[in-house]
Amino acid sequence: MNKIILKLIMLFAPLYKRFGADASQLKIILETKLKMDDRRPLSVGRQKAGKESKYSTWITMFVLALAGLFLAFFLPMAKQPYTGHTIYFSAFMVMLAVTLISDFTNVLIDVRDNYIILPKPVNDATFSLSRVLHILVHVSKMAFALSITGLIYMLVMESILAALLFIVEILISTVLSIFIVNIIYLLVLKISSPARFKDFISYFQVFFSVVIFALYYMLPRLIDSSVLKNIDILSFKGIYFLPSLWVASLHELSVASGAGSRAFMLAAVAVITPFICLFLVVKVLAPGFNTKLGAISGSGNEEQPKPAMKSGTGLMNRIANAISPNAIENAGFRVTWILTSRFRDFRIKVYPSFAYVPVYFVYFAFINRRGEGSYATRWKEVKGSNMYLFLAYLTGFVLITVLQNVSYSDRYKASWIYFTTPHNQPGRILGGMFKAVVVKYYVPYFILVSAFTLIFWGPRVINDMLLAFFVSLLYGLLNALFMVKGLPFSKPPIIKAGSRILVSFLLIMIPGAIGFAHYWLSSYEMLIWASVFISGFLSWLAFHYYVRESWESLDMED
Repeated sequence: MNKIILKLIMLFAPLYKRFGADASQLKIILETKLKMDDRRPLSVGRQKAGKESKYSTWITMFVLALAGLFLAFFLPMAKQPYTGHTIYFSAFMVMLAVTLISDFTNVLIDVRDNYIILPKPVNDATFSLSRVLHILVHVSKMAFALSITGLIYMLVMESILAALLFIVEILISTVLSIFIVNIIYLLVLKISSPARFKDFISYFQVFFSVVIFALYYMLPRLIDSSVLKNIDILSFKGIYFLPSLWVASLHELSVASGAGSRAFMLAAVAVITPFICLFLVVKVLAPGFNTKLGAISGSGNEEQPKPAMKSGTGLMNRIANAISPNAIENAGFRVTWILTSRFRDFRIKVYPSFAYVPVYFVYFAFINRRGEGSYATRWKEVKGSNMYLFLAYLTGFVLITVLQNVSYSDRYKASWIYFTTPHNQPGRILGGMFKAVVVKYYVPYFILVSAFTLIFWGPRVINDMLLAFFVSLLYGLLNALFMVKGLPFSKPPIIKAGSRILVSFLLIMIPGAIGFAHYWLSSYEMLIWASVFISGFLSWLAFHYYVRESWESLDMED
């Protein structure tokens, strides 16, 4: 497949030369990159030895083909012109763009190229174009899998001409998705510092992951299919600036015998825009790209540490000295606090969980209750119910997400310092790590949620919130005891499966059962207060055992 795609790309070699790129160098670079990609194992489900998987590409394409099957339902749904294909290609381009953003750091700004390509006589145009085309190959595979069901539908249900134009639509949508994301990132890189650029990528990834998560749950419930069938998408202001509408106009040329000048103009824009984007990337934004890329390479994978504060100063030091008087535990607290702020990969994995909680709450409180009156009526019903308990127990998801990621890092080899220091209390480091996670992430978030519940449900829920807090804390400690045996950022990010699935399932049943009982017994105030003290004591007891972890237990985990 790679050879066929590469031959198709090199058909435009004269165009690449006009932009200042060396076609022969470009072909060699692309061929080498594709070989390396085929030898790279899957990141999900990767075995401990990191063995290669020759089926990884096909597995990914199969998953995308299933997603494309759902997208294909948009094609016959709308009766109005442009609507079906505009919605289809909007979703298509968003999925490609999100995939591109998630892999952006590893592909477009892969600094390992600097050590091989930059010492060679390769100019900026060739270097930048090789990255764009490399991404094009990857996205082309994904686009093929994502669009194959739509292509079959066009071929069977409409005509051969419609299917051929659908292929053109897919190609243009793919190229536009690539160039739009590239232009945004290259523009930001050109006007910002490397550190800010990497922060931009991190928070952009977090933002998009939250948006996609929210749309996945809410959009199908908010959209009424009967309304969608009769919607006239051209009636919306500003719709003509939407690239997916330009692409959809090509379909109108095949199905509308009397397609007007509007369809021809939009189709012309769809065909011309990729070449304009190519010019902007190669001739305007590419100069100086290598220099900026080198600066990113020098900046590493984490933020530069701030100047060290004097002992006993700063919020972190005051908190550490107050709640972790033990010297080893205090050190574990400080290391965890600092590194969780420094590692961008950790933030990308953890920060979305803070937004997932309100999304789940809104979904189950409002969106999932269709046909039950207006949203104002539903909100009154929610305020009169015990729905706040669902929100309170959902916050435990944040704590578990942080704990599941705090032991893993791509730079785990730096953790040798833990094993060379003269102490025999690794449990104390784990205790400091747990306290840092709770104080830095969970407590502020729970206070925010508690303030929300107190405003709308009143002071009567104070004991309920305290019980939910200690139950979530106990659940986090049980996960730490049985699932989290690694010191802060000391283990490689390898997903292990099999032996701990049953343990994880049993652990998740504990807060579920307690929360269910809490819901039915929430009217018994004294019982809730007694449960608060019991859960608090159990949390203290679990933490007492957690800090007694030995090197032997950590070795058994490894």
